[in-house]
Amino acid sequence: RLLVFAIEHHDLPLLQAGMMVVTAIYALANLLADLLYAVLDPRIRMGRAVA
Repeated sequence: RLLVFAIEHHDLPLLQAGMMVVTAIYALANLLADLLYAVLDPRIRMGRAVA
């Protein structure tokens, strides 16, 4: 609702802050998903290169 309000009232600083929060949450969710995927799937090995 806050982002919609910011768009309707042309409040650019509020819109920028809201989008930064949404982007940070999205990035953290993706990082968490990648880490959990590596933990839950035994076929995935982190930090080891196969030569």
